Amino acid sequence: MSLPQPAGIKRPTEVDHEAARRMIANPAMETAARVAAAGQERRPRAPLPPPHIRESLVPDSPAFAELVRMESKLDWTLLRKKAEINDALGRSSRIKRTLRMFVSNTAHDQPWQEGGKEVDTDSGAGVAGWVLRIEGRLLDTGNNRLDKTKRKLSTFLRSLVVEFDNRESPTFPEGNVVEWHPRPDQAPLDAFEILRRGDTNVKCRIVLHIAHSPERYKVLTPLSDLISLREGSRAEIMAAVWQFIKSVGAQDKEDSTIVRPVGGLEKVFPPGSEGAQFHSIPELVMRCLAHPDPVVIPYEIRVDKEANVSPQCYDIPIEIEDPLKSRMAQIVQQFEGPTGTEIVALENKVGELAYFARDLKQKRDFLESFAASPHAFIHNWLAAQARDLDQMLGYQIGAPGANGASVREEDLRRSDMFTLPWVDEAITVYEQQRRM
Repeated sequence: MSLPQPAGIKRPTEVDHEAARRMIANPAMETAARVAAAGQERRPRAPLPPPHIRESLVPDSPAFAELVRMESKLDWTLLRKKAEINDALGRSSRIKRTLRMFVSNTAHDQPWQEGGKEVDTDSGAGVAGWVLRIEGRLLDTGNNRLDKTKRKLSTFLRSLVVEFDNRESPTFPEGNVVEWHPRPDQAPLDAFEILRRGDTNVKCRIVLHIAHSPERYKVLTPLSDLISLREGSRAEIMAAVWQFIKSVGAQDKEDSTIVRPVGGLEKVFPPGSEGAQFHSIPELVMRCLAHPDPVVIPYEIRVDKEANVSPQCYDIPIEIEDPLKSRMAQIVQQFEGPTGTEIVALENKVGELAYFARDLKQKRDFLESFAASPHAFIHNWLAAQARDLDQMLGYQIGAPGANGASVREEDLRRSDMFTLPWVDEAITVYEQQRRM
């Protein structure tokens, strides 16, 4: 059974014999064609030669070998550290911090402050009012490496709602609810200020929805009673559910991909269900999850004094990404930075020089073998070339008519190769050596 020939490639018997004869008549043209073809192809850089060959090429190669050994050890250490850092970056690394909130207000243009100041009805200047200020900051840990980058308050919030009492329209047309939601084009804020008009004390509720990363959920009953978890991330909740399934043996004995409603899971499964596929468990669990309860801060806005500060501050525990991970990511990027690029360029240059030295050694060995015995060298070289040409032509060299050959051995012997200038030089060198 013969394999099909690729398109565009001739069989050995279909080779242009006239072109082959021209190559035989002038092997120098064949060599030049091979060199030109090799130059057009982009060859990859050859690896460094073995130590014993380097010693024959470069006398100072032992020092270079020691340098290569040190470089290999350093590369191994860097690769190991890089792998460890990448492994740490792939894992979720959270640290617990505290967000401290402060609430205060100031009063302006109150009757007891100005004592009968005229009111401009057009611009509203002189109308009694107050300013509610809500601010917060992340508490320091005493570690300058962690607290080097300060995050603003709004980056920790998913939304903020302030509800006021005793501000009915039409006396107060602004409404009694103020909402804030982050926008992509909005810069982070350190604090929130709400300006309103009024000359009486007002009670309010400040509702803060914390932006957790990763998102956290509140576990509703009856699932929370089963897994004893009130709040957590999706990964934590699914891990607790899977642990509960294993502990009660809810997996089917014959088909482990099916979960049976046993051990309390019947409260989570749809009514009348006999089981569920394992890949549908996350969907059932998400039905028992809700957004976590917001943080509610009660506060009374006082206008009987110029500035009022809440006597209490409110600490909110949160989890944030470990700041050291950003530093580790920068270290990984430095491995491929300008220094790494320069090292790679130098390594490529060393490899090119070694490849060039190996080529020079091959040429030197070629000339030395020719100078030692020109007759034997030419005989061996012609035999090798004849074998290569015979294989290229599909074994068509021989006596005409005897084996179907189309290239005679006599044509090989009368090649123009023996009329080139190198023949005279070779004979001169050989005669000089024979006389010595």
